[in-house]
Amino acid sequence: MEGFGSIGLVGRDRDLSIVLHAIRTTGGALLVANQGLGKSALARAVIAELGGEMTPLLVYASPSLACIPFGALAPYLSSLQVERKDSVLPAMRSVLAHIHRLSAGKAPVLMVIDDVHELDESSSLLAAQLVASGAVRLLAMSRTSQAPPPEIQSLATDGLILRHTLQPLDRAQAHELCRQMLHGEILPSISEALVQSSGGNPMFLLALLAQVRRDGTLVERNGVWLLGGEPLPPDLRLTDLIKGHFSRCTETERELLETVALVDPVPLQVLLQTGAGDQVDALVEARLITIGDDAEQLVRVAHPIYAQVLRAMVPAGRSLRIRRCMAAYLGRLASRPFRVETLLRSVDWSLDCGVPVPDQQLLQAAQVANSLFHSRFALRAAGAVRDPAYRPAAQMALARAHFHSGDYERAGEMLAGVLARTGDLGTAKQAALLAAQLHLHLHGGPTGLYDLADQWSRAVERIKGANPRLQASRAVVIAEQGYRLMRVHAKLSEGQLAEAEAELRELQAASDGFPETELVIKTLLGDVYAATGRLVSGAALTRGALALLQRNEEELLGYYEYVLTTHITACVRLAEWDEVRIELERYAGTGHRGLFYFGGAVSYAYAMREILQGRTASGLQMLNAAIEGLRQSDLEHLLPIALASGAYASAMAGLAALAGEYLAAYAAVPYASVPQLQLLSRGYVAAAGYLIQNDDGGLGKLRSLSRDARKRGLASTELDLRQLSLRLGDLTELDELVKAADLTEGTPAAQLTAFARALRDEDMDAVLRISRDPSAGHGLRLTLQSLQQRDLLPQHTGGAAGRQDFLQQVKRQLQKLSLVTDSAGGPQPGGAGGLLGGGLPAGGLFGGSSGSGPSAFGLPAAGAGWAMGGANGGQAGAATVPARLTRREREIGRLVVDGLANSDIAARLSLSVRTVEGHIYRMFAKLQISNREDLIAEHLD
Repeated sequence: MEGFGSIGLVGRDRDLSIVLHAIRTTGGALLVANQGLGKSALARAVIAELGGEMTPLLVYASPSLACIPFGALAPYLSSLQVERKDSVLPAMRSVLAHIHRLSAGKAPVLMVIDDVHELDESSSLLAAQLVASGAVRLLAMSRTSQAPPPEIQSLATDGLILRHTLQPLDRAQAHELCRQMLHGEILPSISEALVQSSGGNPMFLLALLAQVRRDGTLVERNGVWLLGGEPLPPDLRLTDLIKGHFSRCTETERELLETVALVDPVPLQVLLQTGAGDQVDALVEARLITIGDDAEQLVRVAHPIYAQVLRAMVPAGRSLRIRRCMAAYLGRLASRPFRVETLLRSVDWSLDCGVPVPDQQLLQAAQVANSLFHSRFALRAAGAVRDPAYRPAAQMALARAHFHSGDYERAGEMLAGVLARTGDLGTAKQAALLAAQLHLHLHGGPTGLYDLADQWSRAVERIKGANPRLQASRAVVIAEQGYRLMRVHAKLSEGQLAEAEAELRELQAASDGFPETELVIKTLLGDVYAATGRLVSGAALTRGALALLQRNEEELLGYYEYVLTTHITACVRLAEWDEVRIELERYAGTGHRGLFYFGGAVSYAYAMREILQGRTASGLQMLNAAIEGLRQSDLEHLLPIALASGAYASAMAGLAALAGEYLAAYAAVPYASVPQLQLLSRGYVAAAGYLIQNDDGGLGKLRSLSRDARKRGLASTELDLRQLSLRLGDLTELDELVKAADLTEGTPAAQLTAFARALRDEDMDAVLRISRDPSAGHGLRLTLQSLQQRDLLPQHTGGAAGRQDFLQQVKRQLQKLSLVTDSAGGPQPGGAGGLLGGGLPAGGLFGGSSGSGPSAFGLPAAGAGWAMGGANGGQAGAATVPARLTRREREIGRLVVDGLANSDIAARLSLSVRTVEGHIYRMFAKLQISNREDLIAEHLD
């Protein structure tokens, strides 16, 4: 496996700067970090950065030398007489003599001590004196769990050297490490899952990457790395790497550590009752376990990967013995509601030990596992159910697990007949919802949903008839609202927005405050509002739905992706970029296994955010990864809009071959999205065709689609399509654009309205005032940039010649404005500068993300669509950072600088044009430039 240092220092620029400054201005630095965080890699980078500025003197401490006076410094004591080897002063003279020979007074000497915590007392005293006297500078490295020698610690306490602690990698740093390790793109959702498992430790992260590559779980498709299934438990290589961290534990500490890993988590008081107080303190000090700040002070293993390895290493007999010791605590747990994590661990541990688990608890665990997308465990737990009375519910759980795993045929087989014969309302609900998801995924179209709603209704009546005590119960009310909501979803998918909204309001009035019903209704109404232009009102509803979900997290766990998708839709259209970022990061930080299944959708959101804020090159790079993720798993039917928007973005960036590939893939998708996204997708396809072929038929198609959206009452989609036409230079229907913008809430629509009115009224002063307004959103700026480069088609009104003169004047003024903007470092027009309109695709998550468990009956509307024609981003401009180009990127870059076209480069290097374009836009993303003209030879050094 490649080491951390072998692929270059990643994510440590700030640490490197701090340590270099300390070495240059003080006596040096003490670098403290847990094993695997990259102390040695940082030290190598420091030495390389200093170059000839300082001469390194390398000292290696180790446990075997710790008992030998001056053992670590022995290589530099050649002139020391044997009888004086215990004396510090002669030893110092000998080391100073070596230093003089090494540097000869030309450059300061940097003493680099690895594992300084293992340094013998004599060597540490001598090193401290050398630093204090100014004879050397110091870079010492120590583990967090083991204190450095007192003499070295005193240097930091007295301010003679800086003590600096390395932190784990954050999400962005870990993602970049994965990209460099894999030499390609990886879905952010996958790197996020890996960083959570590794705790941000680079060594563990690389070990996990190596394992998932070895076992074939991580696969490459079109330059993007994807998970082909759930990651397997740690293998022998990974286990061997991790278990060394437990080698210093005593036998009693090791057993306590295993207990915590097996129960995971366990209240501190329970451990203290076993008399393990001293062991707890020792393990906390060694940073092998953590104690929570919650009321129960829950104790957990410090790293998730530690816990996995420990559980795998515990022999079956000892595991059973530990379980018996914890029997009293586990018995108390069984008498009260389980936490989600505790339930899954308890059932898993019981099955491992062969301890019987009640069927009801197995079913509960399987349903929770499905809501967390933990399909392998859900299959195990549901497969262990034996009581025939619970078999329909177990079949339902098995069907859901197979569905999440992509085995739709097996899911259909397990689901067959469950709705017709189950006597349980919760199982009937789950079966109806999964059947609806299967129908939409395999067949598309809302027609079958009406029939499924009727089947669900008949099942509810049958169950009520067999059990009169259920009449008017909460479970019955929720079930009745559920099949009504399924019919509402069908209406929304057919575009019957007014009827659907009226029924949702009726359901809202009768919901009785049930969190589940309230959540779904709020989300559906928010989706309807966004589709019909009421963006601010829609965002308020979906924001409330998210808050409701967070207050009832365990009950509503399966709805997270569904509600989040709808809320992000509204925020993007309103250019609420901070809220988009916060919600996406919050979701990524949950550790939800839905990241594996919705990684493509989440990546698409990130890609569109980049593009809409003017960072098109990096956005296209993310978009390519998102499309590959959606090809693997697309429960929301977002692939068509992703491919269509990718074609348009690529065409705007001048990547014709990539645009053509996306268009061909779009035509081959076997399913369709909801009506709003269908219209928008077709609009992007028409726009991409127009840009590639310069065929005016594309503009006519866009006008036709805009009129279709108006007929259906889809104000937001109409505005997206009309703004798309405007960006292509089509000003023939400015009156209609103004009307659509007037019907849409939010600042972006208001800014667009003002600009369209100025064009329509030939008000040059207003055009210039709006164009120069620093508060203009990025969406309007993108429109202005696009109009600088296009021939403008005037409205079909009288005085066409005069209007054409006005439009040419507008174009000239915008181009002048562009020159001023460029010189000030603002957004760059042309090339890959990113001329997409506003938003992200919605589509929704039918039935909540999982649809499993007792809390999943949500049916998303055929939402507002995350359109790229309506929202406006913030100001572009990422900080400039050194770019690491690959050999192939530099090779292609030199040919671009030489003026060769992409087709000529492809012919010369025996590559496809598509491959050349992919290298170019990845290179642009790294260099943070916008077009070929910005690329210079210095970028390639």
